[in-house]
Amino acid sequence: MLHQLRQQDVEQLLKKNMITVNDIMGLDWGGRFAIANRHFDKCDDAAKQALLHDQHHAVRAAASLFKPPVKFARVSAVALAIMDGKPNIGTLNGVKSLDGIEEMIISTHPFAILEAAEKFISGFEDDTTQLGVSELLAQLRACINPIR
Repeated sequence: MLHQLRQQDVEQLLKKNMITVNDIMGLDWGGRFAIANRHFDKCDDAAKQALLHDQHHAVRAAASLFKPPVKFARVSAVALAIMDGKPNIGTLNGVKSLDGIEEMIISTHPFAILEAAEKFISGFEDDTTQLGVSELLAQLRACINPIR
């Protein structure tokens, strides 16, 4: 029950553009930890300072170790940036068009392995004896889609 209430409190704060020190003071240490661990970048300077100096060591550690989520660039956007408006560019593998640059990026990126794993595991999607297949597929697809 306490966990659900804490989650509701944190979700309410996440609806705001900026989390203030007054917002986090009403949370228990678990709620402050959740904000410091995953949403430190939404805090104003005073809230960040409060989390960095919190009475609970886990909150302080989460705030000091926070890394903002990585935003993935799509392959097509990276290829366009590389091409820099040119129809073709020379590479170590010969002259490449936009499609060729995209193929080069894809061939060297680990998401090709994720796609192969997704294709294999999707064969078990309707197998009721396999537990957790839909959750695993959802995780794989969530990793693949932002990049493609």
